[in-house]
Amino acid sequence: MTASDTSAQESTRTLRLPALTGVRILAALAVYASHVGPPAGAPEFLNAFFISGYSGVTLFFVLSGFVLAINYLDSLRRPAVGGLYNYFVARFARVYPLYLLILFYIVVRRHAFGESIDDWWQNALAVQTWDPSLARAFSFVPPSWSIGVEFFLYACFPLLIIFLARLTRPRTVLIAAAGTVAAMAALAGGFVVAGLDNLPAVNPDSAHRWLYRMPLTRLGDFTLGILAALLYFQTRDRRSIERIGRPLVLVSILATICLMCWPALIFTAWSWDLAYAVPATLFIFGLAVAPLSWPAKALSLPFMILLGEASYAFYLVHQPAVLFFGGGSWGTIASPTTVVFEALTLGAILALAIGLHVGVERPARTYIRRALSWKRKPAPALVPATPASEPVSP
Repeated sequence: MTASDTSAQESTRTLRLPALTGVRILAALAVYASHVGPPAGAPEFLNAFFISGYSGVTLFFVLSGFVLAINYLDSLRRPAVGGLYNYFVARFARVYPLYLLILFYIVVRRHAFGESIDDWWQNALAVQTWDPSLARAFSFVPPSWSIGVEFFLYACFPLLIIFLARLTRPRTVLIAAAGTVAAMAALAGGFVVAGLDNLPAVNPDSAHRWLYRMPLTRLGDFTLGILAALLYFQTRDRRSIERIGRPLVLVSILATICLMCWPALIFTAWSWDLAYAVPATLFIFGLAVAPLSWPAKALSLPFMILLGEASYAFYLVHQPAVLFFGGGSWGTIASPTTVVFEALTLGAILALAIGLHVGVERPARTYIRRALSWKRKPAPALVPATPASEPVSP
């Protein structure tokens, strides 16, 4: 990372927040649960908990804003051409190679079985989520609609950070966060007042389209993540913050679980974004400022970090893998055998994701960044270059 100020550069480079890597697998598993579904005969609160797993997407977007701000705040608050270029190369290398590989496989498979591949180009450009049609937005690789949202948020980040970095006091950051939440609440409330809250997801006017998968409205989650990172930088050296962070983590976990177990909240305008964005922001901030709390320690275990690193691969492949393995069978017959089978299926998909991360995602990212990054020219030597065989005079 290139920074204009050396001390500021060191402040971000020395940060070690492994729990924020581990938390990614929790978000991915929540989405997985929503697609597998609850076991047959489960109580109503457990049914609601599984179905509400779509809230994991909101956690992803908030976390994305926080992590990008942690890594690029110094280099992009006063951006240079080289810094911007390297930022976009890094974002492309992070998301696109594995996505393109999985899309290629799905396109070839569909074509081989005589299925339509007419919309492949939308998916290749990751713009399918902008399409009003739910079928086209979820075509080929269904979870990939969120990749289009991520690309949009990545593009907006350099502009957002220029303005948000001017908030140099905790009070102004908190005011901006309150304004962001108010705007998100106004959007959700507008759908309720207009009577559009209960429209099915396939309707282009539904809250699902405009609040859940529309990139523009997801700027709210992303901005909350950035603001949480700014607040972290401004307060992390205060001893009192760590004492606040620990209960914040526990309260946000409890609040999220309660919201997910609340049947009346499912598929409402509030649930697509706002209801989970606030506790997600508090959770991520709490983990950052209280790295010694037991949730942060648990998420920082080497196994959790590995799963967190592989969470993107897991997120992309889990739906076709569930269909391949026959997951979700306990929705028809719940028995000890089906529970074991579901556990084995989840383990197989996690193993596949780890293999894709280690064998494809990680090396592709490294290669692209090395090959395409803007390399800074070395500073002019103060003395003429000397052949290695010739000693240099003192």
